[in-house]
Amino acid sequence: MSSSAEFTEAEARIEFDLYGLPVKAPWRQRALRLLRQHPLGAFGMVVVIFVVFLAAVGPLIAGDSELISPNILAGPSGEYWFGTDRLGRDYLARVIAGARLSMSLALGAMAIGVGAALVLGMVSAYAKGLVDLLLQRLIDMMLAFPGLVLLLLLTQVIGRGWQSVALGMGIIFAVSMVRIVRASTLATLAESYVEAARVVGASPYRILWRHVLPNMGPPLLIYVTALLGGAILFEGALSFLGLGVPPPEPSWGRMLTEARTLWKYPHLSIFPGVAMTIAVLGFNLVGDSVRDIFDPRLRGA
Repeated sequence: MSSSAEFTEAEARIEFDLYGLPVKAPWRQRALRLLRQHPLGAFGMVVVIFVVFLAAVGPLIAGDSELISPNILAGPSGEYWFGTDRLGRDYLARVIAGARLSMSLALGAMAIGVGAALVLGMVSAYAKGLVDLLLQRLIDMMLAFPGLVLLLLLTQVIGRGWQSVALGMGIIFAVSMVRIVRASTLATLAESYVEAARVVGASPYRILWRHVLPNMGPPLLIYVTALLGGAILFEGALSFLGLGVPPPEPSWGRMLTEARTLWKYPHLSIFPGVAMTIAVLGFNLVGDSVRDIFDPRLRGA
């Protein structure tokens, strides 16, 4: 009888994750469970890891993307797997360099957007009153513009260059995430443990940092993984319109723009277009799986 009670008490102390596995379960068991529960998400994660790997070690694999050769507009061959562009540069190296630029822009813009959204959303929810009213009306004004139009305006004001493009996209993402941060902050501030922290004299900074910020993880993670694919598309759209990263920096959108006037050479548009599609698909699949994991209403679907 006593042994059964001890076993039950030991079981009660075990912590379980979202899949019903012990938190200290072997990583292989957790990976297999994730693969069975969310095969598309696992596939998307593999795609994302592959794209990030190519972006990180691209120059070691394909060589210099700016090296000019006399083989101008050559088709795919054993020497040039993706062919060459109008200057004779290896197109495989250009596509991989474009992956490095697109991933850097997407991650940089997301870091800027998340940081600004956390500050503005938490301050707006905690301050309330006039500060909350003014901030939310400013967000409403910016949300009234379509994302691409607002991004075009910001790039014209800030200037060109990959830093300006990342800052402009970060502002767009911050505007779209502020409401989520504000709603999560208001929900957390209504909890009893936050009221207890106020009673014992905790400062606003400590309340936001120790009690509110840890609860931002799941909703922001869902939104960030969904927006990373959109960041790549935003950069491609800007470069396609001639307002993105200026040359000679390689960009998938700029490659597609240059291929419009060289329609007799389909490899110039096929390879960057397929690369962009694969990257966006990978992020979207990961985002859908993350949403299913953290959303209790979709966990059993």
